Amino acid sequence: MAGLGEGSQKKRKLTDVPEIEIDVSAPEPPSKKALRKAKKKVAEPTADSTTKEEAAVPSKEQDASQKRSDYGIWIGNLAFSVTKDDLRKFLISNCTFADTTITRIHLPKGQEKFGKAQNKGFAYIDLANDKAVKEAVGLSEQLLAGRRVLIKDAKSFDGRPKKSEQEGPSTKPPSKRIFVGNLGFDATKETIEEHFGQCGTVTHVHVATFQDTGKCKGYAWVEFEDLAAAEAAVKGFMMVDEDEEDDEGSGEEESGKSRKSKKPRQRRVWVNQLLGRRMRMEFAEDATTRYKKRFGKDGEGKRNDESAITEVEDGRPEQESTGDKPQRSRSEKPKRSKPEYSRYDKETVQKLSGAIVEPQGKKITFD
Repeated sequence: MAGLGEGSQKKRKLTDVPEIEIDVSAPEPPSKKALRKAKKKVAEPTADSTTKEEAAVPSKEQDASQKRSDYGIWIGNLAFSVTKDDLRKFLISNCTFADTTITRIHLPKGQEKFGKAQNKGFAYIDLANDKAVKEAVGLSEQLLAGRRVLIKDAKSFDGRPKKSEQEGPSTKPPSKRIFVGNLGFDATKETIEEHFGQCGTVTHVHVATFQDTGKCKGYAWVEFEDLAAAEAAVKGFMMVDEDEEDDEGSGEEESGKSRKSKKPRQRRVWVNQLLGRRMRMEFAEDATTRYKKRFGKDGEGKRNDESAITEVEDGRPEQESTGDKPQRSRSEKPKRSKPEYSRYDKETVQKLSGAIVEPQGKKITFD
């Protein structure tokens, strides 16, 4: 044990190594963190300069090549696989103008499908003159990639619905009765009444249901007691005052300190969703007004016999300028033609209806 202790305490003899000289007056070397910051500062301006130079060059070329023109077309119903080259070839091959007449093609990109780029089904193409626009519009309904394209003037807005003059979600005048659409098939009269009860008192709910199952068809009519409740339901939300009671400040009030009256905060309560579906609400006509329009004296359901007849009994056409009207007795009524079954023949109709078919032909007896 003693020998082991003595051996462990022996020191190693070092070989002859040149001494290291240290300059105490030299500055402290930078740390690794400082070196990383220095590298970032050096890299940032070079990256910015290169990106700015690269971005500046194509922007000038794009301004020169894709300059917007006063003449252009809109082309729709495109296949999602159509490219700009396909559009260019389609116009050049079917029109008389040159390739230089097409100044710009804007084909918006859609979502990729199966790793392939797709367009959104339409494009805007700028042309050099009005004559080229008219010639390109004449190619409407032509086939491109198996689809008949629709081409219109880019400045033509024919077919677009006109903006309603009245602002708001409904174009009909306000009334206590509203129409509710986009309901779920599981919606019931009770759930609708409870949901719209947040706006105000509901007097009547009429739900359109299927005859066989009794489930909701997806729409209903709701009638309120107040007009303000119906307006809130059509807007889809209503403002409710929040009750703010500060328990901590009750002691201050008891001590006699006066407080300025603050306006109560309001929060918005949404009523435009039911059973996870966003409903469509609009004002509806009152029941009496609707009934008069349909079944009144001049309603849609009533036919004016005098206006329906265009010829007099002798076969001559009625003179509209003189205002003469044929005179008929009250017993005479216009004969209505019976509906003919176009889908089934006569024998099939008799079998389906269960009618008794009278025998036709002669009875043949054999000896």
